[in-house]
Amino acid sequence: MFKRAYLSSAIVLAMTAQPLYAQDTNESVPDEASIEVIDVRGVKASLNSAQNMKMNASNITDSIVAQDIGKLPDNNVAAALQRVTGIQVARTNGEVDQVLIRGLPDVITTLNGRNVFTTTGRSISLADIPADLVYSVDVKKSISASDIEGGIAGSIDVQLRRPFDFDDGFSAAGGLRYAYSDEAESWNPIGSITLNNNWENSNGRFGAMLSVSHQDRDFQDQVNFITAPFILPDSVVNNPNSAPLNVEGEPAMAPNIIGGYFRYGDRTRDSFNASFQWEPNSNSSYYVDVFGVNYEQTSQLNFWVPLPDWGGWGEGYIESYKEGSNVAQVAVRPDAPGTITSNQAFYNDSDTYQFAVGGEWLFDRVTLKSDLAYTDTKATSQNFVLDLTFFADTVIYNFDKNGAGISDVDIRDANGQPYDMTNLDQYNLNTIFDNRGRQEGDALDWTLDANIALDSWIYSVDVGVRLNERSAFNQEAETGGRGNISGNELLLSDFPGLEDYSPSGYMSDVTDLNNTQWLTPNATYLLNNRGDIREAMGYSRAEPEFLPARYYDNTEKNYAAYAQANFSTEFGDMILDGQAGVRFVRLQTELNGNNIIDGVAEPIKVDTSSNELLPSVNLRLQVTDEVYLRAAYGKTINRPAFAALNPSVTYFLPSETGGDLGYGDGGNPELAAVESQNYDLAAEWYFAEASSLTATVFYRDIDGYVKYRGFIETVDGQDFNITRPVNSGAGSLEGIELAYTQFFENLPGVLDGLGVQLNTTLMDHEAENAEGVMEPLPSVSDESYNAILIYERGGLNMRLAYNWRSEWYGSFDEAGDQPGSSVVHEPISSLDFSVNYDVNENLTVTFDGTNLADDVANDYFGGGSADDARLYPRDTYIRDRTFSLGIRYRM
Repeated sequence: MFKRAYLSSAIVLAMTAQPLYAQDTNESVPDEASIEVIDVRGVKASLNSAQNMKMNASNITDSIVAQDIGKLPDNNVAAALQRVTGIQVARTNGEVDQVLIRGLPDVITTLNGRNVFTTTGRSISLADIPADLVYSVDVKKSISASDIEGGIAGSIDVQLRRPFDFDDGFSAAGGLRYAYSDEAESWNPIGSITLNNNWENSNGRFGAMLSVSHQDRDFQDQVNFITAPFILPDSVVNNPNSAPLNVEGEPAMAPNIIGGYFRYGDRTRDSFNASFQWEPNSNSSYYVDVFGVNYEQTSQLNFWVPLPDWGGWGEGYIESYKEGSNVAQVAVRPDAPGTITSNQAFYNDSDTYQFAVGGEWLFDRVTLKSDLAYTDTKATSQNFVLDLTFFADTVIYNFDKNGAGISDVDIRDANGQPYDMTNLDQYNLNTIFDNRGRQEGDALDWTLDANIALDSWIYSVDVGVRLNERSAFNQEAETGGRGNISGNELLLSDFPGLEDYSPSGYMSDVTDLNNTQWLTPNATYLLNNRGDIREAMGYSRAEPEFLPARYYDNTEKNYAAYAQANFSTEFGDMILDGQAGVRFVRLQTELNGNNIIDGVAEPIKVDTSSNELLPSVNLRLQVTDEVYLRAAYGKTINRPAFAALNPSVTYFLPSETGGDLGYGDGGNPELAAVESQNYDLAAEWYFAEASSLTATVFYRDIDGYVKYRGFIETVDGQDFNITRPVNSGAGSLEGIELAYTQFFENLPGVLDGLGVQLNTTLMDHEAENAEGVMEPLPSVSDESYNAILIYERGGLNMRLAYNWRSEWYGSFDEAGDQPGSSVVHEPISSLDFSVNYDVNENLTVTFDGTNLADDVANDYFGGGSADDARLYPRDTYIRDRTFSLGIRYRM
């Protein structure tokens, strides 16, 4: 009913709204008119366009603009944004996969101003939007009442092209690149084409555009890991073969799991953007937009996991401790401990489509805009894991090989010789993990916006409404580890074709290890023959059943209305302009899940509602034609993830040996949105074309971060300890952003055309955890900066970009006996290079390189000591470097 009601309203409006009068007067309005910058082609021109957008925006905003059709500075939107002031990124699977505004992941993404998302998420992965389709990207750090609510950190709006952005007549542009990934050792194609035609006849002006993009990528990362150390038993410390302790009176510690893996696979993205525009006269226009992206990835995690603590330490002893500590450096197990090789095989795919129709109508003093959009998105996942085991006679574990924080093993047979790990008969099929999932989401979204012109210092008023209905559906199956219950010994040699080898050269970029390649299950065999393996290990051949506890089917109905005054007045010899408004949002939710008591599921439905009033003010003082001062205030919210809202709860009755208290876990449908009061002050000096110096001071007063806590709940007289997500207490984020961009004029000779971009973000932050203790915000680096050297002369464009961020906390309270159990990520950087040469006005040759410095990423268990990184290393990551060579052609 809800969908039909406003769908009908939108159609009626589109059919009946006709222009009444043309508005010929020129209002005294500040420079907020749209700036036509589509046809910029050089680096300097694109930076100047982005500068104009920032200067003329009402919000505190940073923008990037494509240098040319199909040419943002990087392969996808997520990677391009890492150059923007205040943006921090995280990488995995060979690409940037997370974008943070001022360190916070609470970001809403919009596409041409419309919210876009993937399945049960609140946003779309910006890595899924290829640069080839994009005109510009705006990072809004202060909000307006007209902006869609949903991200306390800010919003990122991706603007795709439309036909009227191009010149009249037919035009075409396309590009083809081949990219080489050095860890994956493979070449892959990246291509796009854009076709556009604009024409006129007696019925008005028309435009039609189609852009398509294909990206294929083989990727490979290498990871070495060490778990948190635990206190060793006395039998190990007092073993006659153990080295003496370095520090008397302190416990001896060692990790119980070490290992490493190759993470590699193949990923494809096929995307398209189609748009049709019609302008019957100067007072009305209409459009139809369609966007789609298909994502498909086949990947594997190829594990090697020696287990020092398998079955207890047995006859193990410590050969040496790290200098100045009782943390084991080298340990020996002479009693045939177990070792695992494993393959985690994954297949993931998703399809996301958004369809939109809208228009704009100019009346006497009123401009109306309306947009109706439908988003449909689906995803499936399959994950099958097989652990193999073998038992060597002696294993020597080095927890810090060559001081690199990397674990290594030396495996010996009964004669003290290197162990033969190629013998298939020594490998047993030990454990399988069997997971799959299915997610769906859709949304119908209608907006109506009006701008009413006034003859006053308040030169116009914006009002509007948004009606949105959103659904999110999730099913998951996860078996956990299932051992061999067939009663038969299952050897790797019993399954011809199951054996495989990992890639070679493991961690060779960092240090020399004893084992740089290992035997492992074959990922393709696992995915194609998982029924056979299930049956052989004593289980049904069928796919695992979906878990009632992971099921949810949620519907959100979002009603929003806003009013906003736009003003401009003289303030002495200066001009003060800006906007002030308020947005009212009402959210109604229906949450469906299951209550599970000792394995018996009963459906549960929870209805909730909430109201939010979100004020905002953006002020801009034009001190001179070049200098602007800004101030902004706004209240923002971020809604909890759908999985956290899941009303499903699993209750397990107490066991015979577990006491009187049951246990379980579940979601929390009563979770409130995280709220933030946002304050910004900025100073901006635009001293030349594509040249500026800016500074922004910001403060975020945050309340309600989602944490997990245990609660005692009573069901039918039985007490259960249930872990649920809850809104925690207060937090804050404050900092300063500094940015400097300049193209130098009148430099001698070949130096003419040189430019630089420098920016840095410095922050301080904290938030209450579930126990009320203040701790740093996860994922937030205190410092980050970009240094970019640009050169443009004739048809040559070059850019050398260096990106760096300081250490940050990944998680807290990981198990271990070391002092402090927070995971701290060490500083990480990236050096990228690109060069374009215009052979003529139609043809451009390109070369790009990423991660040229080949920086290695590390993290460790932090307890506040300068020695923590050395004593308690956790992970070491080696990432792909990529090089691409290509051409772009336009006509």
